[in-house]
Amino acid sequence: MTTAQKFSSVIDILWGAIERQIILDTEYPNIYNKVVKHYEEKGVDFYGDVDEDYDILLNKLETDLTFYYA
Repeated sequence: MTTAQKFSSVIDILWGAIERQIILDTEYPNIYNKVVKHYEEKGVDFYGDVDEDYDILLNKLETDLTFYYA
């Protein structure tokens, strides 16, 4: 299952986060935690630095969603 398929019900929120209109980890912590877990399960390494991890997450989301919707 792709990221876009798995999170299709909240895709607008994810795009808002990618576009920096929404701060996913503070405004939607449940969604944020599910997306982090999804990427951890896919082998993405997070480093424990909040800002760096957030940037990694958004970059992965942007890549996956852009690829799916292109």
